[in-house]
Amino acid sequence: MPTPETIDRPPFPPLARDEYFWSGTDILPSWAGFRARQGMYASESGGGVPSDGTANVAVDAPADSGPGPEQVAAYAYLKANEAVVAAAAVRAVFERYPRERAKHGFDDIDEDDEDAVAEAGLMPEISDPNDLRPLLGLGTVHVLAVARDGVAYVGLEFGCTWDDEHGVGVMLHKDRVVKVGGADTSFLAWIAERDGGRPLDPSGPA
Repeated sequence: MPTPETIDRPPFPPLARDEYFWSGTDILPSWAGFRARQGMYASESGGGVPSDGTANVAVDAPADSGPGPEQVAAYAYLKANEAVVAAAAVRAVFERYPRERAKHGFDDIDEDDEDAVAEAGLMPEISDPNDLRPLLGLGTVHVLAVARDGVAYVGLEFGCTWDDEHGVGVMLHKDRVVKVGGADTSFLAWIAERDGGRPLDPSGPA
């Protein structure tokens, strides 16, 4: 059976097959107003203009069949509960933020050092999850080939002002945050498996 080049499987947007994934773009309104991060590896893409909510979508599914039912269920949940999922992810990043700020040395800077003060502006003190909007942007929604209770895990990969190399990643099952870390946290299957997820078998549900 030849591998299709494109596939239409709602609620996913139209997907095209690349070397590794089924990929497309979608608009998730809850991420409008954050930074635009649709460049390579969630790099800046908006020239300073806030995002309209556009995000890349990458589905880890067989080339010959496309997303399975557990992955469709996961994306349907995301679309139906998008604001709740976004709020959970932002809250998780916000709660981790002080630790990251300390790790990057922004908790203890010389106020007379102009370069240090300018660099600290990449990771200012914040007091509310909404303060992350100018600092963080959704690059890619990853739909994993690991599921639990009939629903696949979803990872959100972000670019951020304070770490262009490693970014930020949040792994979720529905609206439950499993783990927060660098960008790779959003797509590492072992994180989902450690949470109790099982790799998808194309021949049957997980």
